[in-house]
This record gives sequence, C-alpha cells and structure tokens, in this order.
Amino acid sequence: MRVTNEIFKKLKKVKLLALDFDGTLTNGKVYVNQYGEETVCCSKKDSLGTNMLQKAGIQVVVLSKETNPVVKARCKKIRVSCYSGANTGNDKLKILKQFMLKNGITSKEVVFMGDDVNDLLCLEFAGIAATVADGNKACKKLAHIITKKSGGDHAVREVCDLILKAKKLPI
Repeated sequence: MRVTNEIFKKLKKVKLLALDFDGTLTNGKVYVNQYGEETVCCSKKDSLGTNMLQKAGIQVVVLSKETNPVVKARCKKIRVSCYSGANTGNDKLKILKQFMLKNGITSKEVVFMGDDVNDLLCLEFAGIAATVADGNKACKKLAHIITKKSGGDHAVREVCDLILKAKKLPI
C-alpha cells in the first residue's frame, strides 16, 4: 500500500474509523448451513487492529446495509458501535453524519473504509477514503488508500496500523 505524504499527515488527525461490514470486515461471501443460517468469515487481526485504535482513543463504527444478526454479533464481540439496515449510500452517509455530530468529529477527522457502490457517498464525504484490494472500481477511483489485502483478509488491520503509525503509536 502506497500512501502519499499528504494523506499520511491527515492520518495524524483521525478520530474515527468508519467501516462497511460485508466486503470490508468480511470477504464478501455468505456461508449458509443446512438450517438456512448464514455465517461470514472475519479476520481476528482486523479486530485486534480496531481494538488498538480504540485503546488509543480513536473511535470505530460499522455502518452496514446488512440486517443479518451476524453483523451486530460480531460488532458486539469486538466492542465496536454498529448501525445496520442502511439500505442506501444516503442512509449510510446520514448515519455517519449523525454519529460525527454526536461525537464532535469533523469529516477531516474520518477515515471511511468501504468496498462497493453503496459506500461511494461516504467515501466522497470522509477526509480519507479507503478501500480494499478487491474493492469496486468506483471505490478505487475515490480512494486515498487501497489496501494490499482483500476484504476479510486483514485489510482493515492495514488501515489501523497506518493510522497508529501516523500518530506515532505502538503497533
């Protein structure tokens, strides 16, 4: 992952990492068992990275279109705020703006990480836009950061480490 000096300087001011769930924290695949129950694959390294950010005082939030209970269960497990059921990019952006207002955060202090077209408005709005290696082409055009890893394969951890490095905090 190559990051410009300008973006690296902006990362020093980050107070919020906002994440899409499917395709960012997961590989974008859904596993269905014989009972019709859905499961997803998430990275433990990603959750360790979000935990390190939170310990450093950086907030982490998940904004997801998906209403599957697995999203809330995973977010609860990793102690991350979660807003699900955001059916459109407008919904995600509205929730993001409300969260920022409530927490006194400006768009310049936000990294938004998403992977598909319903993330475009948030990527455009955030001070720093990030996407995964296997993200949609439109997301890659907007992104300041494109990870080396694909969604669900420690891509979020790459961004967490980059934020911590920019703030000169231990990784």
